[in-house]
Amino acid sequence: MRSLPGDVTSGGDARLLEDRYLLGTRLRLRRVTRVGGGAAEAPEHKLGQKTRPDPADPGLVLHTTMYLTADEHSRLGGLPGADLRKVRHAVAHAGRGFSVDVFGGRHAGLVLVEIELADGDRGEPPPFAGPEVTGDERFTGGWLAFASDEALAEVLGLTGAG
Repeated sequence: MRSLPGDVTSGGDARLLEDRYLLGTRLRLRRVTRVGGGAAEAPEHKLGQKTRPDPADPGLVLHTTMYLTADEHSRLGGLPGADLRKVRHAVAHAGRGFSVDVFGGRHAGLVLVEIELADGDRGEPPPFAGPEVTGDERFTGGWLAFASDEALAEVLGLTGAG
């Protein structure tokens, strides 16, 4: 997607996600800061790992999170890695909730819709969603963070962005 369609509403719940994917690992540092309306909150700092235990099922992802202090996050942030920034919007459309990630920096123009499905649920994507990319490794945060400018341009071309 290039942008959010006009009939999608945001409940004002948007968060800036600043990720650093650590080189040579499956680990991600994340700082989460609330943006927009509401009272200011201190940022959350996390160390996370996502794994796909069954390569045949890209929808199955195991996620482990450790919460860090700001100092711990800062110290780990000095490790070699690649950065990714996006704003995650909690949106509603036709009575369903979705997360919509709007990327910034060199990833500007990329907008991804994320749908959390319960076991066995094969809910339909919203009509404003673009092509299904769950099984495409090029749309994972780690791949996007480390992608060359040429590879990134190709992926952004697939989505109609950029």
